[in-house]
Amino acid sequence: MIRLSISLLIVTILLTSVVAAQTATPTTKLTPKPTPANQNQIDDLKERIATKVAELRQTQRQAIAGTVSDVSVSTISIETQTKEVKIELNDDIAVAQLIRGKRTKLTIDDIDKNDFVVVFGDFDSSLDILEAKLIYIQATPPERINGTVIEVDEAAFTFTVAAGGNRKVVVDFEKATILNAWSKEGGVLKAGFSKIAVGDSIHVLGSAVAKKENRLTAMRILDLGNLTGAPTAAPEPTPSPKPSPKVTPTPIKSEPTP
Repeated sequence: MIRLSISLLIVTILLTSVVAAQTATPTTKLTPKPTPANQNQIDDLKERIATKVAELRQTQRQAIAGTVSDVSVSTISIETQTKEVKIELNDDIAVAQLIRGKRTKLTIDDIDKNDFVVVFGDFDSSLDILEAKLIYIQATPPERINGTVIEVDEAAFTFTVAAGGNRKVVVDFEKATILNAWSKEGGVLKAGFSKIAVGDSIHVLGSAVAKKENRLTAMRILDLGNLTGAPTAAPEPTPSPKPSPKVTPTPIKSEPTP
């Protein structure tokens, strides 16, 4: 009995030792401390990120629109609705304008005072200067006129409108112009330049032609036809009868009586 107890005790001790040997003690991973060289790289990266963030806060992509108030060799000034913005000029700036419905490449030399432009670029708020990337020369803000057609030039594709205040406006009809004509029978339908006639009541949305007063390039036209019954053409003057020449009778000389 004693021997059996001793044997069981020995077996128990052996099993406990085996289990203890198989149970792994977890090891704690230690994060290596950065060396002075690595710390310098980290600090340099943080500084560059902070500098870039500050630059992005000061410089933002922006677009402004306004009238050119001053032009010099190196800069132009744009008068916006709120303030005047100065733009530095360089050869990398692209300049364009919509001419006869087609985008046309221009140069900085084509920018004149009083031009209406839209400028795209990077704005530096600290210096209050816009570094332009693209300058788009745009026609002045669209203008609306309405009146009666008093003249049509079929060869030049223009017509003249008698607007309010005794104003006469010459309207250029371009390929990109959209004309809608109204009639009682068909309502509003698309039409061409040949539809416009003297005496028509007309509404025009267009842009002013640069350096020309009382002239518009038509964008959209609504022709209401002849609503007033005005003559479609100026009446030809009736020729006045020419007076017949007076014939003065030639006096007859009487022969002396013998």
